[in-house]
Amino acid sequence: MIEALRDPLSTGGAANVASSRTFDGAALRWAPGPDEQRLPCEGERVPHTSRQSVVIRESVSCLRLHWREQPDVFVGNDQFIYWHREKPPVAPDVFVAFGVASRHHDSYVAWEEGKPPDFVLEVLPPSSRRRGREDQLAIYAEMGAPEYFWYEPEGRVVPALAGFALRDGQYAPLPEETVAEGVAGIRSKVLGMCLCIKPGPHLFDPPLRFYDLAAGEFLPTHHELVEEHARLEEEHRHLTDDNGRLADAKRRLVDDVRRLAERRRRLTARIAASNARAAELEALIENEKMQRG
Repeated sequence: MIEALRDPLSTGGAANVASSRTFDGAALRWAPGPDEQRLPCEGERVPHTSRQSVVIRESVSCLRLHWREQPDVFVGNDQFIYWHREKPPVAPDVFVAFGVASRHHDSYVAWEEGKPPDFVLEVLPPSSRRRGREDQLAIYAEMGAPEYFWYEPEGRVVPALAGFALRDGQYAPLPEETVAEGVAGIRSKVLGMCLCIKPGPHLFDPPLRFYDLAAGEFLPTHHELVEEHARLEEEHRHLTDDNGRLADAKRRLVDDVRRLAERRRRLTARIAASNARAAELEALIENEKMQRG
């Protein structure tokens, strides 16, 4: 872990900076620290290609949606990360920090948050050079980010998708593996996911997907959510129509029951009248017999 982080964390040691999935929610800061308010949060950035933009936007959206109920998971993108007091900040395309308040951060100040990000993803331009990728690896390794991934959507970098885990201060490449039937990619232990290249049917579907190992499914893309919403709306419309038909049938059934009850009442009244008339006739007959006798 870098020296710039050790001094502010001298009471807890470097172990407190290491990635962990267990956090004390009461320790989260819900307001910017003094350095976050003081340090610049804007600077020049090289524009992204449309493919890069799709991957970045969808990755951030999927991850934020996945952890939307957890206040101690921050998903950031294109923000300055101040990781060393004497070195320039970096601005990765996507990063995830566990144990950090999920709020608006003008910039990410590692010594105020108490740790670097746990996961970093850079979406490379097609012009990316090996030396530049090696420099990025060295920076994030010195920063102490437990995992670093890159993805190049144009397919001009080999490998297009690569992942690295920090071991003894250096990044070791992560192997590609099959995690489920028909799902192969690189496992991120930090995220509990597998990053896969899986192009979708739509032009602007992200080819980089996140497979949730615990749930056994891919995090949904924007198009999938839209299609699911449309499907649910259609189901709701059908259910509304069915409910309307059932309500009409119920009203008809109530009317039929009412008519049957009325017919039964009238029939009962006619039977009662007939029985009364029959009783009268029997009484007359008996009376006439008695008079003749």
